[in-house]
Amino acid sequence: MNKKSIQYYLKVIILLCTLKGIAQPALNDITPEVKVLARATKKAIKLRWGVTTPLAWQYANRYGFIIKRKTIVKNGEVLKNTTFQDLTLAPIKPKPLQEWEAFTNISDQAAVAAQALYGENFDVNLEKGKNDILSIVNQSKALEQRFSFALSAADQNYKVAEFSGLGYTDTTVLPGEQYLYRIYTVIPQDKLIVNYGGVFIGLQDYQPLPEPLDFIGIFNDRSVMLSWNFILQKRLYNNFIIERSKDKGKTFTPLQGVPVAHLNEKENQETDRVFYIDSLPQNNYEYHYRVKGISPFGEIGPPSQIVKGTGREALIHNPALTNAVLSKDESQVELFWEFPDEALHNISHFKLKKSNTVKGVYTTIQDNISKNTQQYILNNLDGINYFTVTAVGFQGEERTSFPKMVQLSDNTPPEVPKALTGVIDSTGIVRLKWSKNVEADFLGYRVFKSNLKGEEFYQITFEPVANPIFTDTVKIKSLNSKVYYKIKAYDKRYNPSDFSEVIELKKPDVVPPTQPVIRSYKAGNNGITLKWTSSSSEDALQTLIYRKESGKDQDWTLVTGVRLPKSQYLDATVKADKTYLYTLLTVDDSGLESPPVRPVAVTAARLQALPVARFTAVSNAEERYVFLEWKVQQPIEEFTMYKAEANMPLTVYKIFDAGTKNFKDTQLRVNTIYTYAIQGLLANGSKTPLKKIEIEY
Repeated sequence: MNKKSIQYYLKVIILLCTLKGIAQPALNDITPEVKVLARATKKAIKLRWGVTTPLAWQYANRYGFIIKRKTIVKNGEVLKNTTFQDLTLAPIKPKPLQEWEAFTNISDQAAVAAQALYGENFDVNLEKGKNDILSIVNQSKALEQRFSFALSAADQNYKVAEFSGLGYTDTTVLPGEQYLYRIYTVIPQDKLIVNYGGVFIGLQDYQPLPEPLDFIGIFNDRSVMLSWNFILQKRLYNNFIIERSKDKGKTFTPLQGVPVAHLNEKENQETDRVFYIDSLPQNNYEYHYRVKGISPFGEIGPPSQIVKGTGREALIHNPALTNAVLSKDESQVELFWEFPDEALHNISHFKLKKSNTVKGVYTTIQDNISKNTQQYILNNLDGINYFTVTAVGFQGEERTSFPKMVQLSDNTPPEVPKALTGVIDSTGIVRLKWSKNVEADFLGYRVFKSNLKGEEFYQITFEPVANPIFTDTVKIKSLNSKVYYKIKAYDKRYNPSDFSEVIELKKPDVVPPTQPVIRSYKAGNNGITLKWTSSSSEDALQTLIYRKESGKDQDWTLVTGVRLPKSQYLDATVKADKTYLYTLLTVDDSGLESPPVRPVAVTAARLQALPVARFTAVSNAEERYVFLEWKVQQPIEEFTMYKAEANMPLTVYKIFDAGTKNFKDTQLRVNTIYTYAIQGLLANGSKTPLKKIEIEY
């Protein structure tokens, strides 16, 4: 097999490993075990198995597997006192390298499996310098790569599984009997304990493979998107063959490339379908497709139902509405449009859509207009009409014209709005309401406002308001004590009514709240505590605390707002030994503020940074890491870890957030003494003393 084909297959396997989640949870969290699949044929039982961790796979390749079988049921009766029998005279192991040579010349999967088993190195960097999905896989350990590739190759080809020591066919089975199979590794227990796997099956469990379900195809311009249900048959098929016929289903030929695998499955989120896009040799020619499933035992199932279709050139032309002619009594309109003659063969028909506004929702009012027609007469017109014409392709694709307005004659404005009333609440919200207009062609209202009597009104609505209510806002603390409103009504021809009567609304009176009074302050290890007597005003809402550093030319900074009745606050954001100025003011529920109180100066206490309470390290030579753990005596903002080899100075190694209390270091060299140190950073910038520990790895 040439290098190019191996590289192509490796890409497919990398995608399969990455997207299907072969990179499972952390390996040290997995208990090694043997997983077994079985398939009954008419005369034999086929077994497929694998182990769940790379280390177990490496040992199993060296020591092999043994298969034991016990007869459980015979002619419908459960047998008693039966024992397990060995099916293998010697442990099953991967075949020697020399026996793979001929096989790899005809099978891409065999080449990958052989390289994973016997290759001196396993570098799958196909194109150096590329920062793509291959680099993600290359970052894992070589053993994990070999493990993933070997199992994936065995999944694609049952003969590869047999060559890899992961497949066995039992031909000594008898009709009417059911068996319990157990598969064990021969790995010495002092090296690794691997739980056995088992399966219960008999010849009577044979069932023919089903055809793939819900196979559909969507044909486009020189392409087709094929899709079928995967989830219902995921235990039966792990690969699929797609076949295409150019002679209307008489003969089918598999598409080029490796079998299609389901690549969209994610942990806790499985998709139901497989999707595949095929390029069509030409448009306007009917092609037939079908799909077959391939089981983990190399069996090819029956074909699915056939889907057929024809590629069509994509629509690239839009129709254009050129004219609209109203009848004399304006009861109907005749629309005219243009569409290129050379593009008519790509469309099925035209349809007309209508909306009452240019950017509104257009609804279909006439469908299935012949593509040989480029004019149409419509009745039941509104005062203002916006029309579009749409060209519809054979696959339902659409191209739509720009809208064209048809407006009927109408010079009669709607009635003047009446009974305008309004109110302003204490927060400055204005609520207006009035009587609703009842004209058939009524569109909406526009609201106008003036801040001073006799001043020109200005419009405050961006588009007509449909309902006879409106909400506005005004500033309570302003020079004008009154505000004025009036409205107009508009019909769908935008004919305006006269203005309504002007309504005068008075703003509510405003009185700022009284000041708070600072009673005491205290600088402690956790910050500065302020206590005060709150404002006596009934509408007082909260006390605002402002702060700035003493001796610096800077603006006051809002620290926080404390809602009444609470009357104290701990400022934990201060820095040790710095002097701060504090002032307070009250805000009421109208947003009015009292004058600020006279500032007070407070010096923050020197905060004591306590050392890290406990710092431990444990070396794990088998798993190749050092596990570090620490505990603290006070709140910490972040941790800094230092590291050094023997006789070398400490340097910054890692920085952790406040919630991190342990770390697993894998950047190690064997037979090396390491020194670690941990230091915490407090919110005020203080640092804890270094806590050191030394360990030999």
